[in-house]
Amino acid sequence: MIDLSLLNETTEILANNFKSDEIEELGKLIYKRYDGHIAAGVKNHITMSPKKCANALVQFINDSKKTLQLIKLIIEMDDSTLNGKAITINGLESYMNKLAKSDIYYDFKKRKLYNSKKNALEMINWGTLKDEKTYNITIMSLDIVGNSKLVQKYGTKIIEKVYFRLRNFVEQKILDYDGRIWNFAGDGGLIAFTSKEHIPRSVLCALEIRASLSVFNIRPDLPITDDISLRLALDTGKIKFSSDTGHIVSDVINYAAHLEKSGTLPGEISISENVKKKLPAKIAKVFSDKNIFENIVCYSTI
Repeated sequence: MIDLSLLNETTEILANNFKSDEIEELGKLIYKRYDGHIAAGVKNHITMSPKKCANALVQFINDSKKTLQLIKLIIEMDDSTLNGKAITINGLESYMNKLAKSDIYYDFKKRKLYNSKKNALEMINWGTLKDEKTYNITIMSLDIVGNSKLVQKYGTKIIEKVYFRLRNFVEQKILDYDGRIWNFAGDGGLIAFTSKEHIPRSVLCALEIRASLSVFNIRPDLPITDDISLRLALDTGKIKFSSDTGHIVSDVINYAAHLEKSGTLPGEISISENVKKKLPAKIAKVFSDKNIFENIVCYSTI
């Protein structure tokens, strides 16, 4: 069953992006004989506002148990045409984020809508981002300190077990803050955050990962005596999204990775100035050590 608030959101996005006659046409794409006036219970000569047309269509479609079909149509109308007119759906990302919270996801590659609790970490686009579109995204680069020495001391097989458990441990923290793993290759990886409040969420996630690492290190199932230590760094900015995240070219990704590897001490977290200036004061004050890295101001937790 579709939540009432989601029906209201669907009404709003229709009313805000389509004229009354266009909403009628959308209805006919699902039901050839759809009539908005009949659906709204008003006479044909009465002019209806886009909001009234949208509400009538959503209620009619929902009563017909075709709401998912309407949602799919709205998403696919973005960057498409209707009656020869180019259509851009304003507010689509926000709408799709709300869909995702109701476990409704759209796969842009397969052009399919899923109404299920898929593993969120497998959906690197949050079920909302579209290839070749640019979004505000925060990137966290994470790396295990002293990987080569650990492998040399314990051997590849043992360290692979440790890193597998570490990834599972970190994944849960990332999911808690609505992040996505874009790349994770043994001793480190890249994690992305987007949508509302993504900058403070990403920094809180990094702080929680570091703070909880001491708990991970005392787990009895770890076959090593050395503590695992991490370096983490974050930058934020506009990134053109691709489902093949390993091939995204971005200054934001490059800076976060370089800052983590060459500008962050073991066990510490570094953030760019772009990240810090958008943090609430309570979080920002944790990053008091100011530095310059690659000609960009950055801060660390020292």
